[in-house]
Amino acid sequence: MTSFFSYAQDAKNLLDEGLKKAQAGQITHALTLFNQSLSIKDDYPVRQSRGMAYSLLRQYDQAVEDFTKAISFKADAKKSMVARGVARKKLADYQGAISDFSAAIKVDGQMAEAYYNRALVYELLGNTEKACSDYKSALSHGLKPAELKVESCANPTPEPANRKALLQLSGVATDAQYGTSKSKPIKVGTSPAGEYENLSTYMDLLRDGQNKMVEYKKTASLPYASNYAPNGKGTIEVLEVTYKDAKNVTKKTNLYLTIFDFESPKAPLGFSTIKAKK
Repeated sequence: MTSFFSYAQDAKNLLDEGLKKAQAGQITHALTLFNQSLSIKDDYPVRQSRGMAYSLLRQYDQAVEDFTKAISFKADAKKSMVARGVARKKLADYQGAISDFSAAIKVDGQMAEAYYNRALVYELLGNTEKACSDYKSALSHGLKPAELKVESCANPTPEPANRKALLQLSGVATDAQYGTSKSKPIKVGTSPAGEYENLSTYMDLLRDGQNKMVEYKKTASLPYASNYAPNGKGTIEVLEVTYKDAKNVTKKTNLYLTIFDFESPKAPLGFSTIKAKK
């Protein structure tokens, strides 16, 4: 009996230390501690915590697995349902995301975060009526950021041509300069969900030569002329991308993307993408 409680305390200590590291922004270190805790005791807190760490590291497949396991430990785990829905949205599983947010709402009909996230997916899918209804519910349950969305629902304005929902990439480019040259930037446009949402969505949908997500960081902004930019002066965002090619060799390249124009984005030559789930 003493041994069991000793192991349980060790697991809790590792979990607590991992949470401290996560709060300090040391996510990789936190993940190591969560793994150690889980090797001693597999339960809801460690699965939920590790799932959040995986999400922050953009390892969404692993995050979905952990949140699913967390829900198996705790059937009414509304936070795990919302977190899994967000991860599924990142994996272009939009119906799965809606199902998760709906499940959280069934557990807690006043969970503003679930309404808001479901509204974002409905809006991306073009279901304005359901999106506006959920934004109103999110606001009525105290989520202040929903206020602007509710105002937009009440006073809709024509969308600019560069504002499009990016749900998936339209294949792979055949032009070697596409996206890798500032003269041929990837035109991701803006999203109904937010100004830079399409840019982050594009990077989440992109896969390398091993069909894995790429790592990236912004290194510069370059001037870009566009009719949809203030005074015609927009920008191209330069992202340094680390990836593995088809031979599993680690490489780096620069990708050039702009939100100020939209043109059905593709994956650059040598990369691939995932398809939206039906």
